[in-house]
Amino acid sequence: MKKYTGYDLVLGGLLMALALVFPVIFHAVGLGSSFLPMFYPIVTAGFLVAFPPALTVGLLSPLVSALITGMPPFFPPIVFIMMIEGIALVSVPALFYRKWKTNPWLTAILTMLADRIVLFLTVSIISQWMDLPQRLLGITALVKGLPGVIAIIIIIPPFIKKMEKHFQILPPYFLERK
Repeated sequence: MKKYTGYDLVLGGLLMALALVFPVIFHAVGLGSSFLPMFYPIVTAGFLVAFPPALTVGLLSPLVSALITGMPPFFPPIVFIMMIEGIALVSVPALFYRKWKTNPWLTAILTMLADRIVLFLTVSIISQWMDLPQRLLGITALVKGLPGVIAIIIIIPPFIKKMEKHFQILPPYFLERK
């Protein structure tokens, strides 16, 4: 079992900070939540950071953001839905890309597919608990985030490849992919 390094902690901290800042910037320029601004750094953490710190980024970013900015809201319980999504957003890249050495494009597609499945199921369960229309809310949540899903699939894989190619300070597991 590989242990994580100081590099993982620093990069994880940077990505968590970006996960807190990106939604504020996106909302300020009118792009809002449709582009899933918090997910870019969370998915990147899944690709580039050891699993324990990446999982921390995925779980805590929505919660810390909610406590600091009020976004995402605690009621309706969007913050908890996003925390569950954060688990999928870091687990799939950690498993497919880091462990099984899968292509970053395929990994990004599988990551967003897993996220959308988790989102639909979580929204359906919570809407049933709150006595709201399950299918309507589930489908609405899926459709609303499509621009962000597409952007993440287009942006993240080249970014990951660029990070691997241009930085010589990366830990040894990055160099294994050459």
